[in-house]
Amino acid sequence: MDLITKIRRNTGALHSAAEHSGILKRIVDGEASIDSYVEYLFNLSGMYKAIEETIENNKDNEVVKEFATPELYRYKLIEKDLEYFLGENSNKYELLASTVAFVEKIKEIGNTNPELIIAYAYTRFIADLFGGRTFVSLLGVNYKVPSEGLNYYNCDGIKNIRSYVMNYAAKINDIKLSSELEDKLIVEVSNAYIYNLAISQELEAKLYMN
Repeated sequence: MDLITKIRRNTGALHSAAEHSGILKRIVDGEASIDSYVEYLFNLSGMYKAIEETIENNKDNEVVKEFATPELYRYKLIEKDLEYFLGENSNKYELLASTVAFVEKIKEIGNTNPELIIAYAYTRFIADLFGGRTFVSLLGVNYKVPSEGLNYYNCDGIKNIRSYVMNYAAKINDIKLSSELEDKLIVEVSNAYIYNLAISQELEAKLYMN
């Protein structure tokens, strides 16, 4: 069984839970506020900054260098959206506790087993490719967000998304890892979904607190 199949079989339920619960479900169902969506973006910004910096800082690693894919990077795009929504009020939010925990985990990976950053790149970047077009339409129609606030979903650098995703999966299958590190990578994909779930659930909980 190839690595990508092992990952998908091991994390299928977590993947589904991440897509269908918390603030994401609220947004999809039209039950979120613009404020909660922008706070979600703010926390995504912290997540992507950590992932992208760890990849860039480890491009001398034989495994990691294959996943230095600027066309997938989202941090600068999200910052444009935050500038649109917040303007001079850029200090409105603080990172959630779950996002801080996520960032610390990424730092730990960068300092110990940088190859494992691929688990987080895979769960975030590929999800963006699959769900981005849906969210552009949904946010535009249900929340009246104009294109100036939808930079996050811009994938203009990728002409054929299906082909790109297949090539990305092939790169994961081609990774040369010890059996121990491969097992850790599979576990880390689960951890990536768990962190994303925690952030989404924490944001939803804040809706009830306000």
